[in-house]
Amino acid sequence: MSSEEKNLLMRIAYRVRQFWYVLRSSAPAEDELEQAKSVLSEPQMALFLQLHPSEQRHGLRMLQVLRNQGESQPDLLAAALLHDIGKLIHPLQLWERVLIVMARKLVPNKVVTWGDREPKGWKRPFIISRKHPEWGAELVSQTGGSTLLLNLIRRHENGLPDEQQNSLEARLLKALREADDWN
Repeated sequence: MSSEEKNLLMRIAYRVRQFWYVLRSSAPAEDELEQAKSVLSEPQMALFLQLHPSEQRHGLRMLQVLRNQGESQPDLLAAALLHDIGKLIHPLQLWERVLIVMARKLVPNKVVTWGDREPKGWKRPFIISRKHPEWGAELVSQTGGSTLLLNLIRRHENGLPDEQQNSLEARLLKALREADDWN
């Protein structure tokens, strides 16, 4: 089996696992929420608790992955939990998430174009997907989040410009994106 075929199988397995997590998600137990409370301020925790249980579990899995990798930078750990908080403004249905994933593979350039409007009509999922990082940064700014935390949330989908690739923010963003890609 070629490396391309292995990579494709890994991505398919990841998406199946992700779909299964969403279908089976129940609210995290109190001991799981303690992990989030150890990282987030009270206002940030209040935001986190508004997320759908599947989104809460996604953030908690990312937090665990980062901690297992030895990461302890507070803004990175908070970003793991809050990076999708912008979806509170316009929550996505499961079928919309599936649509986004499929369209990103089949027509990636269109997905970008479709994301430049108001979240209405059939393009709604693509707009939410594109704009939720900015919305999330705005929500977290109201909780007193640091500039670094806001930047990690704002840029978790797109990364940084080339001239900033050697910064602390770039390293943290790379770790955040890798944890997000596999959870």
